Amino acid sequence: MVGAILGVYYFKEFKSYCPVGSSNLPGTARQHKLIVSWIIFANLFVVFNMSKTKAADIIGKEAVFMYVVLFASPLAALKDVIETKSAVSIPLPFTIASTLNCSLWSIVGLLKLNDFNIYFPCMLGLGCAVLQLCLKGIYDDGISDGRAGDSHQEMSKV
Repeated sequence: MVGAILGVYYFKEFKSYCPVGSSNLPGTARQHKLIVSWIIFANLFVVFNMSKTKAADIIGKEAVFMYVVLFASPLAALKDVIETKSAVSIPLPFTIASTLNCSLWSIVGLLKLNDFNIYFPCMLGLGCAVLQLCLKGIYDDGISDGRAGDSHQEMSKV
């Protein structure tokens, strides 16, 4: 419950700083709200209409999928990063936190717990985080050659 409340708070804060009509998200805020609502209702359906074991298995697989999507999400800007030769759209603090988090959970999941549902998505997340770090290292923020990305310029106006 605490995670859901913090997630709603994060979304509200993110939306307040996101420029109207920005294209850095796949879809609109309204579409995100609709999808999240459907996910919540689907999970409630699963919980109340299936055995505890089956419900836990389905929701666990859903969580693994969401985990991978979360850590791969900054790669949505991959095309923009390569075209503009600027990695300003890749958030470095999130990337560093992702690298550390996924590294540690990959080790724990593989060596201590031997749990595929922990180590596999963490290793995928680690791969995404390392790719993001490489892009940051290669392209930096594009400022040194005078070609900062449009998204950086837009965000500085906000």
